[in-house]
Amino acid sequence: MRRAPSRGGSLQLQHNDCVAIVGGGPAGSFFAIQLLREARRLNRHLDVVIVEKRGPIDIDSATLQCRGCSFCAGGISPRLHQILEEQRLSVPDEIVQGRFDYVWIQGQWKNFRLQVPKDMRMYSVFRGSLPGRRDGNPAGFDGFLLGEAVKAGARILYAKADGISYGDSGHPRLTVTVESGESIPLDAGFVAIATGINAHCGHDYRDESLIASIERMNPEFSPGKSRRALIFELDVGEAYLESHLQREVYFIEYGSKHLALEHTALVPKGRFLTVAMLGKCIDEAVLPRDSRQIVHDFLKLPQIERILPGIEDARLACACAPRMTVTTAKSPYGDRFAIIGDAVGSRLNKDGLYSAYVTATRLAETVFQDGIDRQSLARGYGRVIHWLAVDNRFGHIVFALSRVAFTTPVVGRITYQAYATECKVRDQDSRPLSAVLWKIASGTADYREVLREMCSFGVVKSILVGAGVTMRNVAFEALFGLKWGEYGRYPTVVLKEKRETVKERIALSLGMELYSAPDFERMYVIKIRGSAQEIMDELAKFGHLDAPFLDLRCVEVRRIEGESNEVGSVIRYRLPLVGIGADLRLTRRVGLDTLMYELDGRLNDNGKLIFNIGPTKDGNSRLSIYAAFDYKKGKGLAGKLLWGSASLFFPEFVHDVAWNHALCTIKEEVERKHASVQPARPLGQISSQNPVTARQ
Repeated sequence: MRRAPSRGGSLQLQHNDCVAIVGGGPAGSFFAIQLLREARRLNRHLDVVIVEKRGPIDIDSATLQCRGCSFCAGGISPRLHQILEEQRLSVPDEIVQGRFDYVWIQGQWKNFRLQVPKDMRMYSVFRGSLPGRRDGNPAGFDGFLLGEAVKAGARILYAKADGISYGDSGHPRLTVTVESGESIPLDAGFVAIATGINAHCGHDYRDESLIASIERMNPEFSPGKSRRALIFELDVGEAYLESHLQREVYFIEYGSKHLALEHTALVPKGRFLTVAMLGKCIDEAVLPRDSRQIVHDFLKLPQIERILPGIEDARLACACAPRMTVTTAKSPYGDRFAIIGDAVGSRLNKDGLYSAYVTATRLAETVFQDGIDRQSLARGYGRVIHWLAVDNRFGHIVFALSRVAFTTPVVGRITYQAYATECKVRDQDSRPLSAVLWKIASGTADYREVLREMCSFGVVKSILVGAGVTMRNVAFEALFGLKWGEYGRYPTVVLKEKRETVKERIALSLGMELYSAPDFERMYVIKIRGSAQEIMDELAKFGHLDAPFLDLRCVEVRRIEGESNEVGSVIRYRLPLVGIGADLRLTRRVGLDTLMYELDGRLNDNGKLIFNIGPTKDGNSRLSIYAAFDYKKGKGLAGKLLWGSASLFFPEFVHDVAWNHALCTIKEEVERKHASVQPARPLGQISSQNPVTARQ
């Protein structure tokens, strides 16, 4: 083994030195851009050569889009977007495939809907040229970055790097095979290895000849460990995605008893839906043999059917089983060379593109500020490797706690209730649990920071409050005989900052003012995949003996007069054991939009129960419920005591328990019927060919 010669002090890049970068993916492009920008600032000339094994789609095209796939879900996190903007690398609109306003975390008890902050951007891109059926110019994110590297002064050599060694001069020499098949040497003053870990998708990259040659140059180098993922893309059409996932991305934290999944991302991209999966079932599968069965079983999961009805009939565009790093490499550098990107490590389960940027940028800084010998690289570049290794150790703890919170029904319910309580009673900037959930989902913070916040007093306090509220709600569900069964559990909470908007929308539909500050006021909202007529038909069951919603054990809810949904109909609430009751009379109906019931004045004043149906931006419907009244005040001390104690028999939170269950029931009933009467969607059929080979 020949080593670079030892010199006094650190080795430095010289004017006109050649820098070779093996790999034209994001890490390689980021490194080239940062290196050339810094060289220009220091008035140095460098010959930067990017060795890229994938040839261009069109040799004459102005866009540098390489053939093939980059084996990635293709999400751009808010943190990476901010960095791209700061580095004057704004992603063109034609590359952005989907922009997101909401991130959903789906747990076994309920889903968490997190809004992307207004000052942040989160979107999806295609990394490479696949799937092949894309319309128009198949612009990809990797091609965009590679083009920016060329603009900065880099040149591209389309060739495969077979190995690296030290030449007679002590400089590294790459052996590359060009497109003609000829093997040629490439000497460089410094080499950055940015090959990723999926040169041959699904195979252990430690067996690659290039990696083996690096181990000969630095015996202390040890590649990191990896695990297998399964990524596939479904061609479902833009209309379908706009109806079911408009500006939304989903992270699903569980599978089923027979499909052990830990984390799945649903990422819309134009007419395609990218699904990226991790879990024990994939770790243990024999791929590609088992891939079709895993895809089929996943698309048949109840939680997937609720989000994406009919998705099991979607046409499979392409699929792959790449590996993802779970630990960082040891000593991934030596005299005049270093490894960056996935081949050195990546943030656990999140934002590999951000990791690529961090490692590439830090190496570019080290090359100029510290030097290119092994000691200088260890001193400068080694800090980011240490950060990545330590942060991933915290990441393992974060995801272990997250799995407990999202997959254990009791803990999941407590976590959701803590989140919902924050949303209802706290201001937007004072919701510690919500902030932590956002950071976990979006990858906008280091795992050390996330774990610290998970253990903070604010989050622990919210969880304890959630536990108390959950125990109370469970007790009253048992008292009322409310059973969830197969019904989905959906969020119905109205954010504190949205209450006035919801109230104004309902008032506008009625053409009247609602009381500004009633003694009791509750609002609930749920999105329903169905028409206003279908929802109104379900509401017509209000008070029926066979109504699936508000079927309460201790309270009779019955229509005693008039026709369903017609002005003049009366719904009576009655407590049989004590003989106390109250009547709700439908006094106004506005088409298929609004039903307003008014409560008689025996138990309270100015009581109203309003159902409002409105369209959502994605072509579905939104059912809102507004309930408000004033308590009876009574006259004299005895009267005040009587009416004050009377309010204790039916506390406010009981409305939350009853209407939360009712709204989820209404949604499920409407969507089942809606799906049964809709014409079959032309989603195609899953291909009978082996899906994993499609992207290799």
